[in-house]
Amino acid sequence: MGKSRKLVGATVLAGLLMGLATPAYAYQEGDGGAILLDLLVLRPVGFVEMVAGSVIFVGSLPLSLPARSVSIAFDTFVKHPAYYTFIRHLGDEQ
Repeated sequence: MGKSRKLVGATVLAGLLMGLATPAYAYQEGDGGAILLDLLVLRPVGFVEMVAGSVIFVGSLPLSLPARSVSIAFDTFVKHPAYYTFIRHLGDEQ
């Protein structure tokens, strides 16, 4: 009887400890070449795209205001290029 109590106790303890465990997420570091390409080429191109998109957005206001699509135009021409340039992790392809 003592052996079965120890087994039950150990099983309960193991179950409680498993409940406290957090899942491990794999983090894959970017390739050095991809990070360098992103930093030296893609980020500056994204910045130019954001500036040009801002100009296009302001130019599109006379058309997008009556159509009530200012937020769509802003997201397309300014927000997405700004995210791509400033928020995204280095070497991330998305």
